[in-house]
Amino acid sequence: MSVENNEGSSKNMWKDLPLELLSSVMAYLEIKDNVRASVVCKSWYEAAVTVRVIDQPPWLMYFPKTKNTCEFYDPLGCKKYTMELPKSLAGSIVHYSKDGWLLMSKEDSSDFVLFNPFTMDVVVLPFLQLWNYYQLVGFSCAPTSSDCVVFIIKDYDPGHVTIRTWSPGQTMWTSMQVESQFLDTEHNNVVFSNGVFYCLNRRNLVAGFDPSLSTWNVFDLPPPRCLDEKSWNQGKFMVGYKGDIFVIRTYEHKDPLVFKLDLTRGIWEQKDTLGSLSIFVSSKSCESRTYVNEGMLRNSVYFPKLCYNEKRCVAYSFDEGRYHPLEHNLDWGYQLSSDNIWIEPSKNALS
Repeated sequence: MSVENNEGSSKNMWKDLPLELLSSVMAYLEIKDNVRASVVCKSWYEAAVTVRVIDQPPWLMYFPKTKNTCEFYDPLGCKKYTMELPKSLAGSIVHYSKDGWLLMSKEDSSDFVLFNPFTMDVVVLPFLQLWNYYQLVGFSCAPTSSDCVVFIIKDYDPGHVTIRTWSPGQTMWTSMQVESQFLDTEHNNVVFSNGVFYCLNRRNLVAGFDPSLSTWNVFDLPPPRCLDEKSWNQGKFMVGYKGDIFVIRTYEHKDPLVFKLDLTRGIWEQKDTLGSLSIFVSSKSCESRTYVNEGMLRNSVYFPKLCYNEKRCVAYSFDEGRYHPLEHNLDWGYQLSSDNIWIEPSKNALS
C-alpha cells in the first residue's frame, strides 16, 4: 500500500469514528482547540459542540457590617442579590469556600459550621479547642460527599505543626503533630488538588498534606520570586485547576504575575498567559473557569472588588495587558477584601 493510501486511511479513520469516541477526545481540549477542531468536518463539529459546556462564573459574596444579611454579585449579569442569614450565623465570618459551601465561625470562636447559602443547609462540626486561633484552613469538597475532609493547621510551639481533620460521620476531630518549621502565614492560601491540601506560607514555600495517608511534606523547590517581596506579598492568591496549581501575585497598579507549580521539575514556572482560563481570586478561596460566557473576559483575573460607582468587578486581561477599568481602586496595602469571597452558585440559585 502506498504512503498516500495510508494517509487517506488515517484521515478516514478519524472521520468515521463514532460520535461518542470523538466527544471523549474533544472533552480534553481547551476551548480554542475545541473551536478549531469543530471546523474540520460535520462529525467533528457535532462532537465539539456536544462537550462545549459553558461554565457559569462564581458569584462574589460579601457581608454588610451593620446587617445580618449577605449580598451576592453576579459578574455575568452585573446584578446584586440580598439574603438574610440564619439567626444562628448572624455575625459569623467566612474562612473558606468550595463547591457552594462556606466554612464559618463566630469571630475568635472555634465552633465551626459548614453552610450552604443557596439551600440554607447547615452542618455543625464537633467542638474544637484551638487556643488563639488557627493558621490555615480549608475543605476538600461539599459535606454532602463522604469524601469531604475539613483541614485545619496550627503550630503551638516552634518546630511543630498540629493538623486536625474532620469528615462526615465523625464525632471528633482527628489530630496529628509533625515536626516542621513551615508555618509562617499571612493569608489563607490553601488549595485541595489531586487528593492533597497544598499550602503556601509567607516565605512562599509550599507544603502538602495527604489526608488519605496522613502525611505532611514540605516540598524542596525555590519559591516564586518578585523584585519587592514585601510589597508583592500584599496581593497573593493560590488557585487550582484540573490538578495544576497557580499563584497570582500583584499589588497596587502593577500587572499581575502568574506562576504555575511544576513539581516534576521542582520549579515555579512564570506564565505570561492563562490561556482559556478565567481566574477569580479572593483572600479566602479562589475559583477557576474555562468555558465562560461571551460577556466575560477570558485569559483574565477577576478580583474581589467592585469598581467605584460601577456594577462590575476589577479585572485584569492578559490578552490586552491592562486592567478593566484602567482606573481601578485596588489597594492591597489597606484593603485585602477579607470580607469578600467568590462562591460557586447552585444551578437554581436565582430561584
